Amino acid sequence: MANNGNEFLPNYVEHLVPLQEKKYVTPKKLGIIALAIVLTLGVIAATILSNLQLLGGLIFFLLLGIAVLVWYLWRFVSIEYEYTILGGEISFEAIYGRRQRKPYYSAQLKRIEKLAPVGGKFVSKADFQGVTREVFCAAKMNNPKTWYAIVKEENGDKTLLFFEVTEKAEKALRFYNGRAFFG
Repeated sequence: MANNGNEFLPNYVEHLVPLQEKKYVTPKKLGIIALAIVLTLGVIAATILSNLQLLGGLIFFLLLGIAVLVWYLWRFVSIEYEYTILGGEISFEAIYGRRQRKPYYSAQLKRIEKLAPVGGKFVSKADFQGVTREVFCAAKMNNPKTWYAIVKEENGDKTLLFFEVTEKAEKALRFYNGRAFFG
């Protein structure tokens, strides 16, 4: 039987969580802009006040250094997440400035103790007792597709994971660990 692309393959799912402007992102961006302005004005003031030709020649390199610093800091304000479900494992990557990817979190799906929608009727405070780490890989908490998972790590610690669950991801999660589902 030929695969026409519409069949569900539970062994592979990929989803990009799009970047959403958060309340704390705008102040960080404004802070970076303010830092650049203050540093630039400081370099110009130092050049004028010192009246040294040597410092006047270095102003270009100092301003270039400020531009590089702003570019470097700016990309860490814009973070997206992508997760992949493959072979019974879920892996998250952080994407900084829409360019650089770094592994962020990974877990075996069989280690998930509970998986439910955030704000659903199955949420209880008892679920969060003993959690030693929180991993947030969702654009917004009030999104109906945002779910949480309690993952028991190999060392016995519990991780609270927030991420967006698509229909295909839900099917794969049920396939690999149906006993953890609530909702």
